[in-house]
Amino acid sequence: MSKGWKRFFVADLTPPSPSFSLGDWQEHPESDPQFTEPESPLTEPLHTRGEPLSQSLAENESWLKKQFMLSTSQGLNLRPLLIGQTPIEGLIAFLEDQVDWQHLNRTTLTPLIDTPMEETVVRDPRALIQRVLTETQATSENDRTKLTNALLTGSAIVLIDGVSEAIIVEVKGWAKRSVDRPTAELSVRGPQEGFTEDIRTNLSLVRRRLRTADLMIERGHVGRISQTDVAMLYLKSVANPKLVEETRRRLRSIDIDYIADSGSLEQLIEDRPFSIYPNILATERPDRVAAQVAEGYVALLVGNTAYALILPATIPMFIHSPEDAYLRWPYASYIRLIRVLAFFAALLIPGLYVAIANFHQEMIPTSLMLAISGTRETVPLPVVMEVLVMELMFELIREAGVRIPTVIGPTIGIVGALILGQAAVQAGVVSPILVIITSGTALASFAIPNYSLQYSVRLLRFAYLLAGAVFGLFGITLLFLAVTMQQATKNSFGVPWLSPVTPYRPMGDTYIRLPTWAQQNRPAHIRPQDRQRQTRDPRPWDPRSAHPQQGGDDDYPSSR
Repeated sequence: MSKGWKRFFVADLTPPSPSFSLGDWQEHPESDPQFTEPESPLTEPLHTRGEPLSQSLAENESWLKKQFMLSTSQGLNLRPLLIGQTPIEGLIAFLEDQVDWQHLNRTTLTPLIDTPMEETVVRDPRALIQRVLTETQATSENDRTKLTNALLTGSAIVLIDGVSEAIIVEVKGWAKRSVDRPTAELSVRGPQEGFTEDIRTNLSLVRRRLRTADLMIERGHVGRISQTDVAMLYLKSVANPKLVEETRRRLRSIDIDYIADSGSLEQLIEDRPFSIYPNILATERPDRVAAQVAEGYVALLVGNTAYALILPATIPMFIHSPEDAYLRWPYASYIRLIRVLAFFAALLIPGLYVAIANFHQEMIPTSLMLAISGTRETVPLPVVMEVLVMELMFELIREAGVRIPTVIGPTIGIVGALILGQAAVQAGVVSPILVIITSGTALASFAIPNYSLQYSVRLLRFAYLLAGAVFGLFGITLLFLAVTMQQATKNSFGVPWLSPVTPYRPMGDTYIRLPTWAQQNRPAHIRPQDRQRQTRDPRPWDPRSAHPQQGGDDDYPSSR
């Protein structure tokens, strides 16, 4: 018997291995001690230190040609130049299509060639940076490995004869997409900006919303070959230091060749890689990242991807939409309840239909049961096969609508579903009531705001369908309890996945959103250092408040 199945039949008396947690969930979070953050910032992966540069320009040029195999591989440009009043030979190296040539010429080439300099200045890289290369970001380095990485990331290096240090000049100029509207997290009210594939642009979008020196940004690289940029964002005075350190530890321990997207990084740091539900929230909206970081969460921005990661993630976060914060609280609460109903409807309706039709006909009114039976008289398939055919057909239509060109994709999805559904009913393959059920289930799944949670619902729907076909409502109930209990025992970065529902922690922004002025505290389940979000009296002008602000029109701030 395999170890995976043995645990269901034989008691395992070995003590469980300790898992990472933000605190004891049997106690109130106010009793937790404050932690001191270890001083171990997220840095670039530790490389074996390369050989130092030589003082000979010819030897350094030969090393670059050999390093980038210039005899067989194209791309590296080596431009010789003369520097200073008593001309000293130099060399600028950069990769084609990785640098902005006009920026390189204006900030580096022209000053080095045209500026009159003494030999002592030319021989001192730090003096060159301070006196000549003042219009660009530049640093000095003599490690060959770091110089190679600088070239690969879009920088140029300046080599000088007789000097064993090179100057790294920031002149990145690769093509990048401009800021555009989000594609998967659309909203009617609120910012209409989405992340791009450029991590610097994404960082600026977040910084613009969090104008505080307390915002910590730790940058590094992940992947031996890809050297993918990763930035970890958090508020130093708010985020739980244990959460920050655990995130940092997981990022630094990654040992892989290539990471292309935040989805790959998500799979490498999540707690439960075999869970059907997502463990980390992915978003393409900078306003949502800024809001979650302000609450005490940790965000990860990854280069070459338009999605950021927010952790830890709990089930209510996948039901929330960024637009909820911009709506008045009755509207936001109503929409959230609709999403919760849509989640359970998309998950359970097909299985409930099969279970009731096969085992529990007495639950349906007689007139409705006769109508359903009348529509199924010509259908040759049993109910479960009929539902499976329709669900698989709709999944094919949905996948085809995503893969075909954007112009005709929505048309194919809508027209294809209508035509196939009508043709299936007329051919007697499925009943009309099933077309209604399948369409309602699809609409409910589209109402779920998170893309990853939609996938979870689509997969679990078939499990509930089979459970209802074999065991009826009893099977659906058992499966629902098993999945819920399994999720209740799992954590996401030390936080129970079902919190703040269980273990219960009072919060004014779970499934019912309280007014903004009533949300006094940050989420207790992530154990932030500063648990108070705002003052106890955020509306001092309100006559009903405890201490109304007194003053006339002259006290109102103006631009005069």
